[in-house]
Amino acid sequence: MGQLALGVRSLLIRLVIFFIMAILLAWALGGTLWPRPVTANAITGTTGDISWSWNARVSSYDASTPLTYSLQWTREQDTRTHWADWTAVVGFVFDGDVGWTAAYLKQTERWSIVSLRSDGSIEIGENVADRFAANAVLLSKRP
Repeated sequence: MGQLALGVRSLLIRLVIFFIMAILLAWALGGTLWPRPVTANAITGTTGDISWSWNARVSSYDASTPLTYSLQWTREQDTRTHWADWTAVVGFVFDGDVGWTAAYLKQTERWSIVSLRSDGSIEIGENVADRFAANAVLLSKRP
């Protein structure tokens, strides 16, 4: 019993030291042992003091959609972010304070025209067949 207990204790001590050293190494290299989603600004459009941005998010949590987008509204210090399973997006079209963009929503498997309001709210509008049709609708909304 003594030899077995000493062996198990020695193994546990070595495992604890190994994990502590791995965590310290990951921290020293500026990372973590567990992956985090990475977010970057993909497309930005501005009108007056309002800025709308599509932010790309790459994650290993969901293998079926590793890349998704969020829509962010910014005015001075105020920020509002709209989350959905958007997997492809296009740029922005503005007419004064009102704007439009288009995105492919995974749940509906359709491209949707998104209306952008100056207060940071959005409204999902008409569905279109593909990216080409979405771009055509956005071009028709240009002033």
